[in-house]
Amino acid sequence: MNFFTEAHIKARETYNTIEQANHWLATIDTTCLNKELSLYLQEDPVAFIERMPYFFFSTSSSNGNTNVNFKGSESGKLIKVLNSKKLIFPDYRGNGILHSVGDIHSNPNVGMLIIDFNKNIRLKISGKATVVDEASQIEKYLDYFQTYDIARLIEVDIEYVIPNCSKNINIVKKHLLG
Repeated sequence: MNFFTEAHIKARETYNTIEQANHWLATIDTTCLNKELSLYLQEDPVAFIERMPYFFFSTSSSNGNTNVNFKGSESGKLIKVLNSKKLIFPDYRGNGILHSVGDIHSNPNVGMLIIDFNKNIRLKISGKATVVDEASQIEKYLDYFQTYDIARLIEVDIEYVIPNCSKNINIVKKHLLG
């Protein structure tokens, strides 16, 4: 699958970043979680993802309306990596609007941005999501996520994964610490 469109390529040409982009794309396999990512994450990608207690999740409806949500868990167990191409996370009961779930039903394309603000590391994942709401499937993960308050699960088939530029992450720390 070619993740990039002609518009992506045209943008690289316009802003003279072809060589820079080609370096990244030739250096790592962006189709799955792999050992090459460890060089950029400073740890195994599965360990990185599974230790993070929060991330940002983006969806888009069938008519193109975009949505982004903060996903977090006090248990510290928020994402379970099932294999190098698939992960799953709980969708907790909230305000009942169900932006993400409704979007996934009409357009499965999603994005995840996982940030470790302490280590200045970001990982970007794009893929196709499925809503899992069968009780028997949810029960399999209750112990992992250490909660019984799961309304449904979101399963993501990874299509593209890449370390995201860490420039300016430190701004968040400076802002929070004064």
